[in-house]
Amino acid sequence: MRKSTLAIAIAGALYGAAIGIAADPPPAGNVANTQAATDAPVKDTAKDTAQAVNAPEPGSPGDTLTREDARMAYLVYKLLDKNGKIKGAKLKRGAKLFYQNCRPCHGEDGRRIDFEPAGNGAYIGDRARNDMPTFWYQMNFGDDARNMEAYYDELKLDEMRDIAGYAQTLP
Repeated sequence: MRKSTLAIAIAGALYGAAIGIAADPPPAGNVANTQAATDAPVKDTAKDTAQAVNAPEPGSPGDTLTREDARMAYLVYKLLDKNGKIKGAKLKRGAKLFYQNCRPCHGEDGRRIDFEPAGNGAYIGDRARNDMPTFWYQMNFGDDARNMEAYYDELKLDEMRDIAGYAQTLP
């Protein structure tokens, strides 16, 4: 299992447990996610509703999620539609923010950096469309191995959403 997929699974489980909801079923063929899902206890709906009402506010002292887990869970539960597309992105604003923040390294069309130089070529648009959890994580928290800066403290959440949505339109 890829590191980012594992991080998403863990973040989703933690977030779901914290607010008392069950995660979507794992994708078919993913043995690790399937095993984790089958090991989960059966929930009592009345008890789950009570837990959801009593769940701590995100960022409050009772919230035990790390900022990474919380941000990744937000992606999974709030921003992605069933096809992996970012919901609610303002593409025009995303393009402007992309050009301001991402273009210097990734180029006008996002094809300056090849994420798979030994393969067929995978660029920022490919990553955003096909592996949004990795794209989102790297945009938020950086990637030291690739000299990618973290933008968690630089950009607002809605700005990141718009950039991510715009990046999915790139070649």
